[in-house]
Amino acid sequence: MKTPLPAILLALLCGCTAVGPDAEIPVAPEAEMLFSTDSGLEATNLAQWWRQFQDPVLTELIEQGLQTAPTVESALARLRAARAEREGVDATFYPQFTADGSYRWSKAWGANETSGWNRNLSASVDAAWEIDIFGGLRRSAERAEAQEAKLAYSLQDVRISLAAEIAAAYVAVRRYEGQVAIAEANLALQERNVELVKKRHVSGDVIRYDVVSAEAQAARTRASLPQHRQNLIDSALRLDWLTGNPPYTFKARLTETQDVMHMPETAPKAPAAELLRRRADIRMAETDILAQTAAIGVAEAELYPKFSIGGSIGVSSPDLSPWDSYTRQLNFGPSVRWNLFGFGYWQRRVDAAKATLDATIADYRNTVLDAYRETEAAWVAYHREIERTLPLLDAERFCREALAIAKKRYEYGDIAIDDVITQQSLLLSAQENLVAHRAQLFTNAITLYRALGGGWSDEQEAAATEAPAESKQF
Repeated sequence: MKTPLPAILLALLCGCTAVGPDAEIPVAPEAEMLFSTDSGLEATNLAQWWRQFQDPVLTELIEQGLQTAPTVESALARLRAARAEREGVDATFYPQFTADGSYRWSKAWGANETSGWNRNLSASVDAAWEIDIFGGLRRSAERAEAQEAKLAYSLQDVRISLAAEIAAAYVAVRRYEGQVAIAEANLALQERNVELVKKRHVSGDVIRYDVVSAEAQAARTRASLPQHRQNLIDSALRLDWLTGNPPYTFKARLTETQDVMHMPETAPKAPAAELLRRRADIRMAETDILAQTAAIGVAEAELYPKFSIGGSIGVSSPDLSPWDSYTRQLNFGPSVRWNLFGFGYWQRRVDAAKATLDATIADYRNTVLDAYRETEAAWVAYHREIERTLPLLDAERFCREALAIAKKRYEYGDIAIDDVITQQSLLLSAQENLVAHRAQLFTNAITLYRALGGGWSDEQEAAATEAPAESKQF
């Protein structure tokens, strides 16, 4: 008994290995750094790191932003587009069918002139199936799958970055709220000092110089308030924008609530291997290697013949005649196409794909090293900022005590008004430094969580790496 030709071709396909190299992720550079060796909270579950700050408003803002922000919607749309393209590539493993039909009027003049109009009806259905003997279609599918995975990791990167940016904007809002409150409180004290100095001037205890010095100090503080308030408005507007809302959406919410953020008791940490698994930019760089390796196979497949099976069935008639007068056509059989000679064009495409892979591998190593640098810098900055806490608290306490002493000595006439003003300025500076330090401490913590890949849950990773339907497996 003769074996059918399709069975022979399918057997050949199953026994053939796709041309081109199989993808291999290079070994990442090893590193021993503080963030992976110091004591701390293991970064194995940082999917909702913002909850560790124990601020319900911050949690609400981030979780709403992750659902409604246009940046997330845009990344989701690009992922859907890549998924559709990958499914389209998978469809090329199956036979492709097309149909066409026509109904034409024709008339000839001259030597072969016809007496009237000729009418012709034709219709046909064509089918073609490429047999992927050398793996060009399989490599195309691998490339499309890697490109889809990259956009899935890109979506996670957008979410991670968005959560960090919302948190940083929220910290900025609370910082400028604190600076406005400090400036207003100091202005109130300075205005009371002006009234007291004026009264003493009227009674002849002090000279006019003391009055204008006190007035100048209050004016300087009063002049700083508009800038602090502008900074507060800018930060609040950025918070609205990041969460995908129109201006002043959260104004009332922020005004009615207090800053209740708490620093986690223990800082996060992660070994280098954990960092490589969690950071979306590293995973994206890996998918670039997978896609470009597959691109080499796609290019190499163009050096080999392409086999396909095709056929068509159709009917035609000179007019809308009865069915038994129609002409019926049927044809089928194998075909081959081979890029035999192109003055080196097809080989140069392979060489270009290999060179691009070398560049992609170098980019991967650079991404890993940059991730190490970023994480280590965030870890060091976080701990160095912690070291400033006690000195700044001491500075504020000593400035407050020095101001109280200066006020008493001024009342007794032991020192000039300039000394009191100097101490008030130092206290204001110490208080502002303390507010700025607290904001910087939270900002550094946010940067560290972001560098460690925080904001990525195991469920999201599974979705990002979900294998497509195995329509391409033969």
